[in-house]
Amino acid sequence: MKLNWMEWMVVNSLPRALFQRLVTGRRLRRMGGRTEGLTALEVGCGRGVGIGIIRSLFGARQVDGFDLDPGMVRLSVRRHRGAGGRVRLWVGNAAALPVRDEVYDAVFDFGIIHHVGPWREAFQEIYRVLRPGGRLYVEEIQRRFIVHPFWRRIFRHPQEDRFDHGQLVQALDACGFEVISDAEMLDAFSWVAAVKPPAAGRR
Repeated sequence: MKLNWMEWMVVNSLPRALFQRLVTGRRLRRMGGRTEGLTALEVGCGRGVGIGIIRSLFGARQVDGFDLDPGMVRLSVRRHRGAGGRVRLWVGNAAALPVRDEVYDAVFDFGIIHHVGPWREAFQEIYRVLRPGGRLYVEEIQRRFIVHPFWRRIFRHPQEDRFDHGQLVQALDACGFEVISDAEMLDAFSWVAAVKPPAAGRR
């Protein structure tokens, strides 16, 4: 689901960019470690702030990214045009990735999966494209925030079958991930670092 104009403004604001780098990025790095020299994917790249964080804060060598909104992809292309081929971008859907199995060493979700109706399918796709031993870094918004009468009037999110922190962790476990660290705040925000077991295959 694409962002409405209000959430577009919030997501593309300076405070959000700072929070993503100074809070979420650092927290996820502590939880899951760096990705020095590895190949990473960002699910829902937006205007490309997350890709910059993955490259600088996590040390990834190659970062791919996609977004459902072509306008966001254009902004991201503009932001990373000097990356020398180390950033690849496309318009795409998190629940159906046009990528072969076991391509990436790391996948990042900076608050995107709660926009996806079939969100379990999105995590299954992430599991599929991760190499055995690959890591998943998740920042997510929980059901309590999404269905709150005030916030659902302002933001546009799917309302059915949303997750709380425990359900998020359970869904990752059901996909085959091993959660190595997780945290939540105010029953509304989740952070998770997980790994695809080294001996794992596609489920």
